Order: sequence, then C-alpha cells, then structure tokens
Amino acid sequence: MSAKKFMLATPVAFSAPAVPGLTPAEQAALAQLVELWRTKQPRNRLRQAYLDGVVRPDNLNIPDDMVDQLGAVIGWPRKVVFGLSDLLIWDGVTSSTGSDNPFEIDDLLASTGFELEIAQTIPSSLTHSVAFLTLRKGVEAAGEPPVIIQGHSADWAAGLWDRVRRRLSYGLTIDDIDDAGRPTRFTLYTADSTYVVEVNTASAWRIIHAELHGMGAPMMEALPFEPSLDRPLGRSRISRDVMSITQRAMRTVLREELATELFTAPGILLSGVDSDLIDDLRSWDWKLGTIKTISSGEEPDGPKVTVLPQQSSQPFTEQMRALATELSGVSSLPVSSLGVIQDNPSSAEALYAAKEELVIKAKNAQRVFDAALNHVYAHAVMMRDGIDEMTPELRSLATRWGDPAHPSIVSQSDAIVKQISALPWLAESTVVLEELGYSGSQIARLMSDKRRAEASGLLERLSAADADAADAPATTEEK
Repeated sequence: MSAKKFMLATPVAFSAPAVPGLTPAEQAALAQLVELWRTKQPRNRLRQAYLDGVVRPDNLNIPDDMVDQLGAVIGWPRKVVFGLSDLLIWDGVTSSTGSDNPFEIDDLLASTGFELEIAQTIPSSLTHSVAFLTLRKGVEAAGEPPVIIQGHSADWAAGLWDRVRRRLSYGLTIDDIDDAGRPTRFTLYTADSTYVVEVNTASAWRIIHAELHGMGAPMMEALPFEPSLDRPLGRSRISRDVMSITQRAMRTVLREELATELFTAPGILLSGVDSDLIDDLRSWDWKLGTIKTISSGEEPDGPKVTVLPQQSSQPFTEQMRALATELSGVSSLPVSSLGVIQDNPSSAEALYAAKEELVIKAKNAQRVFDAALNHVYAHAVMMRDGIDEMTPELRSLATRWGDPAHPSIVSQSDAIVKQISALPWLAESTVVLEELGYSGSQIARLMSDKRRAEASGLLERLSAADADAADAPATTEEK
C-alpha cells in the first residue's frame, strides 16, 4: 500500500457506546477518548508502515507492477527510531534509602517481565510520539503476578492530558477488535477505578470487571518523547521531514535500479542497414564468442556502427549520500550509521562528537521518562501492599539507566580515579560502579562478593586475635 493510501485512510467507523454503570463524566471522557483514538489511528498506522518498510514511493512515473518487482526498501526510519532507543537502556530501580532492593521492587518488576516490557514500550514511544504503561492487580490464584504492568502503543491506546496536574485524567486501551477493526473490548482508566468493557452477542456493552483502586490517578502513565507545552504527549521520531527524505531515497533507488537494468550495457547505433535485416538483427543470439555479421546495407561504404557509452550510477550514489547527510542532520544520527562510508577513518574523538547530539537526546528522553516510571514503581508497590497514600520513601524510587554515551573503559576509569583522589569517600558508593558501566545485576553480585570477603576477613582477624591471646605469656597476677 502506498504512503498516500495510508495517509488518506479513513478512521474506523466506531463511536463510543453507552455503557451502563459509568457516570456522566466517565461517559463523556469515553466519547473523547474513542474519537481521539479514531482520528489519530491513520497517522499512527502511516508511521508504523514507514518503520516496517512497507510504504511505496509516491509521484513516480513507473507502473505499479514494476515497482513491486523491484521492491525498493529504505530502512532509514527504523534506524531513526532504534538508533536512539538502543541508547535508552533500563537497568533497574534505585532509591535514596540506600537499599539494594527497596520495597522488593526488583522482584515485583521481574515477576511481571517489566524489563522486556519497557524495552518494547520505548521504541513505540519514539515511533508514535507517546506510549503508555498500565497497571492492574493480578489474579494470583490463576498464576498471575501480584501486579501486572503492560505497555501499549498509541495505535491501540489514547489518553486525555490534565494540564493542571501534569498527568493523564483518563485513559483508554483497545483490547480486542472485530474483522472491520471496530473495538469489541476495551479498558477505561479513571482516577479511582479501572473498567473492562465488552460487547456481547446481543451487541450490548457491559462492564465485565471493575477494579476500585482509589489511587487518585488513572493506573495508566504516558511516556511521551520530546513533549512541549503545546504538545504534552510528544512528537514522533518519524517526523514529516524524515518521511519526505525516505520517499526521495526510495525514488532514487528505483531510478538507479531501472538505469542499471536498461542503460548500463553499452548501446549500439546502426545506420545504413537494410530494413530487411532489422528482424535478423533482433534475433541475434548475443552470447560470448558468437560471431556476428552485417550485410553491406544501403550505404556505399557499408553500415556504420556506433557504440554508445553506458550510463554511470555515480549520480545516484551522490544523491543517496546527500539524502543520508540530510537525514543525519534531521535525526541526529551519525551519517556513518546510514551507510555513508567516510574516506578517512575517524578518530575516537570524532566518533564521539558525531553521536554527541544523539546522546543528549537520549539523556533528555531519560529525564522525561523518569517522571512516569517513578509513578509506575510507586503505584505498583502500593497496589501490591494495599497502601493508600504515597510515602516519601516511595517517591524516592527512581530508574537506573545505562550510560547512553558508552565511553571507553579506559577513559571512564581514568576520570573516576581522578574524582576519587579529590573525594575519597566516592570509592564506597555504588554510583562509581554505575559510572564504570556495570549493570544492576553485576553491581549486586559485586557488592555481595565484597560483603562476603569482608566477613571472611573479619573471621580471620578474630581467629588471629584469639590465637595471639592464647600464646601471650601469663601476667603477674595470673602467676
């Protein structure tokens, strides 16, 4: 399907149903959420099509069947998304309390597969400008974890932003659809409750599950990329300029393929040939080593044969290089990651400078995601333990991210040594291990080994002290 067909795709024909049991405010919010999801879905599908590489080039005077046969695919939009998301590495949860596993949050997140879930949610946020995380209580009798945390793309979810409280006021996830794309099951998230709504065989909508959590906020958090005051739910990495550059690159690739098929072999121009020989010329078997002859023809001196030079692909290569450079400026990706090879190898400083802007974007995205993820951690603990009010200790839960700059171990170690020489107490902090690039699991193992070694050393010192006391000569009083 072409990009134009994706762009002009009409939203699914569906309106918010009247659901018995919802308050008027909740029913009104449901209507807004459904309409928001409907109107945004075609554009979200377009961006997903660019990410998956299934968009065809527009404004190209080539038959569709030929375009399909050539199958030109440009993977730059995928590189734009995953080139940044690969730098956003979730590495666990920390707390200002100093505990290695505060509130046993690591066990709670591991039980719901949060590490894999967040690794899929972040690329979705960069693709559609925002993604969502939802929480609900698990049915432990059915083998579910105490709390279930799920990620949702904007293609199947929507949220209403509260500008005063700086959070979502209502949320919606589409859980199931019919063959026409119309929802048959959805979940509505409010400040006090979570409703699962489903349509039955009689086309009647009803609440099949209601969870009264009383948290004062919907159990749904938005993870926007590059939000602003006018667009609090962010902007997509697959922007209009990225899509435009991708379209031009696909057209360039197709033209190069056509030129390769039609014009790269040398052409032959014949003049003064009898018209009776045309059919014979067309039937020649052009194989290596075949001897070919032409009769004298109409010209006195015989036919003239002129060899036309083949067309060069260099202009297409230069155009692709220019488009890659343009995309590099738009997306902050190093141009080398787009397949453009530099003539001279770059130094380590040049390589770091090339990705510095992308590293800055990654750190800014981490700060934005932190606010939503902190709420997810706190609400998950409150939901598991039945806590009604968020405590300062819960607010101190924060995300530990991997370093997006990925500095070399040598340079990072040298910087750490210089800092410790000025501030010796830093050597006792696990932050130093984080700066050296160790993961959360590696830090836990290192600290466990450190405590084991300290305990073993203490026992050895105590044993040595007892031995010295036993071997010491008796005092005068003892005699």
